[in-house]
Amino acid sequence: MFSDPVGAAQEVPLSAVRARSVARAARLVAAARDLANERHNAAFTVHEVAARAGSSLKGFYRCFAGKDDLLVALLAEDSALGATILAERVAAAPTHSDRLHACVTGLFDLCTLPGAEGYARVLVSEHRRLSQERPDDLAAALAPLVDVIATTIAAAAAVGAATTDDAGRDAETVFSLVLDGIHAVSFDRATAPERAAHLWQFCGRALCVPDLDPRLGAASRRRALPDPGGTP
Repeated sequence: MFSDPVGAAQEVPLSAVRARSVARAARLVAAARDLANERHNAAFTVHEVAARAGSSLKGFYRCFAGKDDLLVALLAEDSALGATILAERVAAAPTHSDRLHACVTGLFDLCTLPGAEGYARVLVSEHRRLSQERPDDLAAALAPLVDVIATTIAAAAAVGAATTDDAGRDAETVFSLVLDGIHAVSFDRATAPERAAHLWQFCGRALCVPDLDPRLGAASRRRALPDPGGTP
């Protein structure tokens, strides 16, 4: 009922509490990433993650409800970083066809970067299960990567360099196909260059990219992107 001057003086600001919680969650995600890279899978326990992060189990459960929450957070963090790298690669491509090509092959390249093998294994091994058990959370975690693909498809379709009725849905399909390819590469059933090349041919033809669809003929020459300093 009455305020306690001593207790009030000892009270920790809420912002400091939140900052510590965010920092602890970041350490836990980093620990999960390290364990995934070391083991090439998600076969680690909450106890192991907490110990690697220098946290107690109580501290872990203050940040995450369980291991699946941690895995979703790991996928979200690494997908956001990957989307930034992929978007830069796409933007550097000179034509719409090259940009679409970069979406497919770039995802393979991202998953073979140093330190990314664990992420790739977790992504391909947990994607199907999480898509059934945590579909909304998984979709939100992977949205940055899918959005890069969707934006690229829509931009190409707007100038006749591709065909789509629903860029978002087509991007999800492309992403799923690439995941299957990465799964094959991760478990040594195919090489990344061979599978990436095959998927690009398949996805490019499905999107009616002129370079890959002979039915479109000479009228569908490669469309170069407009020169920022000149006319389209």
